[in-house]
Amino acid sequence: MQALVAVTSVSMLAGCGTATSAANADTGDVTTTDAASATGAPSENEGTVVAVIEENVEPHTGASTDEYDESTVVDISLGPDISATSDAVVVDGTTVTITSAGAYKVSGTLDDGEIIVDAADDAAVQIILDGTDITNTDGAAIAIMNADTATVTLAEGSANTLTDGDVYVFAEGEDEPNAALFSTADLTLGGTGSLTVFGNYNDGIASKDGMVIVGGDIVVDAVDDGIRGKDYVVIEGGNLEITAGGDGVKSDEDEDPERGYIRIADGQIAVTSSDDGVQATTDVVITGGTLDVVAGGATASDSPRGIQGDEMVAISGGSITVSSADDAVHSNSTVNIDGGDLTLAAGDDGIHGDLFVTINGGSILITESFEGIESEVITINDGNIDITSSDDGINVATAEAATTEDPAVTPEPATDEAAVQPPVDGATGRPARGGGGGRGAGAGAGAADPDAVGVPDDGAGPGAGAGPDDGIGEHYVYINGGTIAITVTGDLAEQGDGIDANGHIEMTGGVVAVSGPTDTRNSALDYSGGSFTMTGGMFIGTNINGRNSEGIGDGSSQASLYVALDSVVEAGTLLHIQSTSGEGHVTFEAANDFDLVVFSSPELTVGETYEIYVGGTGSGGSSTGLYESYTPGVLAGTGTAA
Repeated sequence: MQALVAVTSVSMLAGCGTATSAANADTGDVTTTDAASATGAPSENEGTVVAVIEENVEPHTGASTDEYDESTVVDISLGPDISATSDAVVVDGTTVTITSAGAYKVSGTLDDGEIIVDAADDAAVQIILDGTDITNTDGAAIAIMNADTATVTLAEGSANTLTDGDVYVFAEGEDEPNAALFSTADLTLGGTGSLTVFGNYNDGIASKDGMVIVGGDIVVDAVDDGIRGKDYVVIEGGNLEITAGGDGVKSDEDEDPERGYIRIADGQIAVTSSDDGVQATTDVVITGGTLDVVAGGATASDSPRGIQGDEMVAISGGSITVSSADDAVHSNSTVNIDGGDLTLAAGDDGIHGDLFVTINGGSILITESFEGIESEVITINDGNIDITSSDDGINVATAEAATTEDPAVTPEPATDEAAVQPPVDGATGRPARGGGGGRGAGAGAGAADPDAVGVPDDGAGPGAGAGPDDGIGEHYVYINGGTIAITVTGDLAEQGDGIDANGHIEMTGGVVAVSGPTDTRNSALDYSGGSFTMTGGMFIGTNINGRNSEGIGDGSSQASLYVALDSVVEAGTLLHIQSTSGEGHVTFEAANDFDLVVFSSPELTVGETYEIYVGGTGSGGSSTGLYESYTPGVLAGTGTAA
């Protein structure tokens, strides 16, 4: 036997592309899957974000926030004696009203007053804050009540503060404004100065039309929503720090499908919210920037989520960190991830789409979750995915079965053939179903041991203890590429499966490594009553053997091993599989105790015997628990590929 056995070289695949690779054995050969032609794969890996943006109404274009003509600017000086250099500014006590289009530079302090914009319907008004501190004890600090567009510029080097009262006094029949900085017109914020907003009554910054933020250092502390744009919120720059008793960033137009969206292209945004961190009635689209969300707390709602787009969450870039009491990323319909760097910690699901989740690239680290990724149809074509979950790592089920949240916002599960397909940007059609049940033939040492805990004594193979699932329907996990690591944690009584399909799994490429449960009621794989068809890629999974343990499905064209060992192997011990001639195929460090091993690779040959080693040492490890080379430990069993 060799002192050093070369094994599969598995590198974490980075970024988004049309092809994914799983390196094979010590020869370095590579099996490549073209994601555009693979079963269940999208026809255009990077098309979804572009398509969503095209479907949304274009955001407005405001005045330049960095440049303005000083010779035409109207100066407004606040203080005990308010003055202005134009008749377009009307002063009534401590209320300053701007009545015409133009640029207005405001400086000074207003202890109990406000600035109102009441201009023509087609007016473009720019307010330049240059060392401004406005407090209004019974209303908004700045209220743009009538204009076409409004731009708030933070002058270079300036520090500005807006504070409203906790009780507003309205004219009879009115209920607006309702934010410290309020606008009925399209609102643009930018510049290179700073702005601190205290929303003591309701929202911090709100627009009844659209809002675009292009720059500035903006701090918002609001009792309800931090930043709200009814038609849309577009963030293209700036440093934003938002603390909100409601939602952090929100768009809530619910009558026009082209509006009600949030788009983040750049900037640094930090949100701490009692309700959702980022919440859109239609779509949340993230293409760049840095987003850090903490959603939920002592006064949290029933389901505070990190990022929620009711119709879609589409991510193609950016650095995103979420800690949420409920789902970290959630959509009532579809989640599509083409790229970006996501670190997610969730009290419920890491990523949840009621109908579809499609991952075409990016780096996704789910450090804590109940279920890692959940939807009715999950398609993974590329990307680096590392999941830690206390229940299922990947779970496919109907939206109704998968949630205990408000049933009023849970769509009915799809029933017709067209409805259950992945979205147009992410599908080439669903394949025919394969047969159900896991492989038991050639399981090797210890397989189907009638004395083993949880194994039926009727001679049936793995998975025989589970009957058909009435909820299977059209539920699919498609794995066509990428690198996926799943670790099931949690109390023994609460553990789930590594992959729980409640239906069907089809794997054509990629690498999947599962440290499965130690609870004998669950396993690395669960598709009872459904099927697991494997035609490419590599799968390695471990768990404590039990009645519900399953292997690779019988309809697969790729050979696999299902080996029950004679004794439990402790967590952190290396597992190594090689041919009888010493050719290494995989070295895996399972994070949990195990005595059952499921393995499939293009290198396996049906009818050939393979050796299972435990212990020893490895090198070239990665976050998946896979190693590049191995120094042998102890022979723990053998198995025959089926």
